[in-house]
Amino acid sequence: MAGGYVGRYLKINLTSGEIKPVPLNDKDTALFLGGSGLAARWIAADVAAGPDPLGPGNPLVIVTGPAAGTPTPTSNRFAAAARSPLTRLWGEGDCGGRWASALKGAGFDGLWFTGQSKQPVYLHIENGEAELRDARALWGVDTYDLDLGGPAICIGPAAERGVLFGAIMHDGSAGRAVGRTGLGTVMASKRLKAVVAIGKDRPQPARPEVLREAIRAVIGPVVEATKGIHLHGTAGGIENYERLGNLPIKNWKQGSWRDGAIKTTGMTMTDTLLTGRYACQGCPIGCGREVEIKSGPHAGVRGGGPEYETATALGALCLIDDLEAICHMNEYCNRQGMDTITAGGVLAFAMEAREVGIWPEGPLWGDAEAALDLLRRIAERDGDVPTLLGLGTRRAAEVWGGLAREFAIHVKGLEFPMHEPRAYVSLAIGFATCTRGADHLQGYSHPYERLLKAPALGIPETMPREAAAGKGVAVARLQNWMALFDSLKVCKFLVMGGFQPEHLVSWANAVTGRDLSLEEWLKTGERICNLRRVINARLGASRADDTLPPRILFHRRGEGGAPDSLPPFGPMLADYYAERRWNEMGLPTPELLRELDLGEYTDWV
Repeated sequence: MAGGYVGRYLKINLTSGEIKPVPLNDKDTALFLGGSGLAARWIAADVAAGPDPLGPGNPLVIVTGPAAGTPTPTSNRFAAAARSPLTRLWGEGDCGGRWASALKGAGFDGLWFTGQSKQPVYLHIENGEAELRDARALWGVDTYDLDLGGPAICIGPAAERGVLFGAIMHDGSAGRAVGRTGLGTVMASKRLKAVVAIGKDRPQPARPEVLREAIRAVIGPVVEATKGIHLHGTAGGIENYERLGNLPIKNWKQGSWRDGAIKTTGMTMTDTLLTGRYACQGCPIGCGREVEIKSGPHAGVRGGGPEYETATALGALCLIDDLEAICHMNEYCNRQGMDTITAGGVLAFAMEAREVGIWPEGPLWGDAEAALDLLRRIAERDGDVPTLLGLGTRRAAEVWGGLAREFAIHVKGLEFPMHEPRAYVSLAIGFATCTRGADHLQGYSHPYERLLKAPALGIPETMPREAAAGKGVAVARLQNWMALFDSLKVCKFLVMGGFQPEHLVSWANAVTGRDLSLEEWLKTGERICNLRRVINARLGASRADDTLPPRILFHRRGEGGAPDSLPPFGPMLADYYAERRWNEMGLPTPELLRELDLGEYTDWV
């Protein structure tokens, strides 16, 4: 095994039970690298506008990157993709832990599932051999209690019951998750409970010595810059984000929540509940938190503590300042296999529905006990309204109608991550144009409005966070770069230590054995972004979907770190489309697709 690839993947037809090893296509890896890029290539080969996302016609793919399993820091990651049941468009998620290297050690770069099993099964892969095994006795077992004798990804009971924001979980109580877009629910629809991977082989980078030198050149500053994340986790940013106006509060209505931020920040978690720290395999950063609650109403909670997104979604977004309750809700979501970001968005939506009289029985703002009870009812589909909320805020708002549409905070049906487009306005374009719905990671632009720069991408200095100039262009270029992170499969926290595009190029060339320039690698990222865009076009998306909720576009919060800021959306979107070289409908032109070696998809636009 050289160049980071094992060289083959598995196609599994769950309807027939056929399992077929297939050689990786060299042209596909040359054009799309791995991870998210190769997932898009596979989905494009099997996508259709008609099939139900929860029907047998929706393929589910799980793909590692060439760096996974090699000495490349932060690379033990994999991507999953399918048509999303939440958005009905491109669905994608990413996960760290130890499973990616286990899959490659077992002899495969990825998995391509089609069809639908008649009964629950799980896939057992060990040293190059794979078989489907009976999982009927495992259906209904939560993700912490499932033990299959090796590294596994799995789903929980909520996905099995049809909650549309089901996650693919990994690493037991550590709570690693492919959280977004409902891919756990797609997996459940196929009656696939889990995938176990066992093997000792390790892929080799093409140029190990060159890779080691390239790592040594940059890893020291990365470790130094991320010490705070190691000590206090990503939730350590809550207090500072509240000060800057980047903390979503009370379903995105409120601009300040100082006392609550202090009570729920990662530093408070460190001082009160923290019992240990952990890292994904091969990661020098170690952002994972272990917590334990020994007494009180939440006694017995133990395992992975909430990260920033979770602590904010279940905390500030709902005005819940009880950190122990937040940890309990996080554990419950993880055990049930529910995306904590969407879960928090749904809770906040339900609380506002109570406030305006749409659902008088809903939970009150800040009521942690009622929020936990509603999460249980959603997971168990207990009652008409909890069952409706299990379909996400967009569908609930469509059913309730009227005012509910005003406070359903989503893009394309995916609830917002916990970062404020009114504080860092580049996020407005990143959220609106992201193919999987509201997302800060496919562009990851807000750090470049706060402290980072990337001269090779035309960002020579940190960008002013409330200004429109250059933001559309910057987001497009950053999306191209981040597509390489998602396809090589390395963690984006690397950028906190001054990691630049040229550093990623040196790693990618050393791993794969290629000799591509920065421009050529960025062209790969651009190709991946455009293919995901045409997949969405094939599935019915249009320029009309590149927008934000009225609350974000027109409502000033009037307090906090960005009290009067609104995203200058129109000019930024125009600049973004121009940089992308898309037409007035927000679609790649046939000429552009042919330039990017995507000519076979011209009839999709």
